[in-house]
Amino acid sequence: MRSQPDTRRSTSALLYDENEKTIDAILDQQPLLGYTDIDGDNNIHEPWHRRIFARHIVATWTFFGFLCLYMLRVNLSVAIVAMTTPQSATNQSVEACPSPNDSSSTPAKHGDFDWNPRTQGHVLGSFFYGYILSQFIGGILAERYGAKWIFGCGLLGAGLLTLLSPIAAKTHVGLLIATRILIGVFEGPAFPAAGALWSQWVPPLERSIIPPIAHAGKEVGVVVTTPLAGILCASAFLGGWPSSFYVFGVITCIWFIFWCFFAYNSPSQHPRCSKKERDYITAVLPKPKKLKTPWLAIATSIPFWSIAIASTCVQFVYYVLLTSLPTYFATILRFNLQKNGFMFAIPYVFMMIVIVTSGQLADHLRARKIMSTTSVRKLQTIIGGVGSSLFLVLIGYVGCSKVAAMFCITLAVAFIGFHSSGCQISHLDIASNYAGTLVGITNTLASIPGFVGPAMVGAITNNNQTLHAWQTIFNLSAGIGLFGCIVYCIFFDGNEQSWNRNDIEEITEN
Repeated sequence: MRSQPDTRRSTSALLYDENEKTIDAILDQQPLLGYTDIDGDNNIHEPWHRRIFARHIVATWTFFGFLCLYMLRVNLSVAIVAMTTPQSATNQSVEACPSPNDSSSTPAKHGDFDWNPRTQGHVLGSFFYGYILSQFIGGILAERYGAKWIFGCGLLGAGLLTLLSPIAAKTHVGLLIATRILIGVFEGPAFPAAGALWSQWVPPLERSIIPPIAHAGKEVGVVVTTPLAGILCASAFLGGWPSSFYVFGVITCIWFIFWCFFAYNSPSQHPRCSKKERDYITAVLPKPKKLKTPWLAIATSIPFWSIAIASTCVQFVYYVLLTSLPTYFATILRFNLQKNGFMFAIPYVFMMIVIVTSGQLADHLRARKIMSTTSVRKLQTIIGGVGSSLFLVLIGYVGCSKVAAMFCITLAVAFIGFHSSGCQISHLDIASNYAGTLVGITNTLASIPGFVGPAMVGAITNNNQTLHAWQTIFNLSAGIGLFGCIVYCIFFDGNEQSWNRNDIEEITEN
């Protein structure tokens, strides 16, 4: 009797075996955005709006949702510079770079609040105390009841609370912290819900393209928010810095209205999804049933925990930079973010470019079978981890050279973009049926750096705003990011986990 071969297969391979006709159609397709349905050649005679696939429309509004998500998250990082009094004005230790005699580096006027770096760290990190609470439950709810309303209503609640933030700040810093915690609770389900949404909409060979492009709304949100928040804070519109909360809160509420009409949980529920597209997606995706979540299998899955550890380390680097770079720019490099907010946005423009191009490359390598899914994910993670860590360390050694500092910061942030088609999308590879739950667990753990990072920065720089202090911050962040990369590359396996398909009868030899 012959020995039983290893039955573990990648998601794509299993799908190919189930439907040989479908694989031929997939291999004949061109990379996004040129993907077509199985008999898509007939589409050229249809009106242009009917040739836009429903999955691309859903992804587009998800993109705008993530843009709003980060508008509500990042605005405080910029606004707090205008809201607070600089340390130098309160006789605290500041060792900043020399200020040239030009208006762009003139220090901003003193803010309304005398919060020291420790307090500012708690304010900036408070969002993540709430964010960590709703990640896990958000993924489960999205899988059971659909991602549309979990994603949409969460953002709506966060937008409404953002409108109340200026009143909370003027009342008491504790009330602002409580408001930010609630905003985090409402935003927490967004990523797990998106993971559940992609499991219903995205074909296997588009997983490195559609989700990363939609998630790039985060970076666009940062790019748009930082200069606009700086302009609003410097203006007299609605009182200056409060306008950065009012404007972004209103934009999010408007987005929700469109989300209600254009987003749906699955192709079967979408009234404008063509039969051809619906049949195509149904053919290439696993056929999930209402199953109990395999908690023990998840808890003992080494590939999953490699994803979780890597994602947590990546997010530590990302959140430290996201929440603290405005302070570093304003306090050490002496940029006036109210006039030069675009300087903070530059790194995220390049990060967005990296996300799109690396996703295209990853799916090309997989579709042409040049590299396996496991190799592609590890390659992207290595490039992202080593690149970002290298330039993080270099930031601390360029001193007061603003050009060199901006160059290193830009590349450190840009390299993080490779993770979007590496470790951060790997949940779909190993268990697409439980993507919402897996993303919920991972994002819960990855939210911890959201409040640990700002607290660490606040502790290191409290009464110690010096180049050496920030060098320590960047070195610690680089080491943590590199550690996550190493763990992922050792333990990750991109083959689909057997417990993801426990509803499919395996065929064995007699």
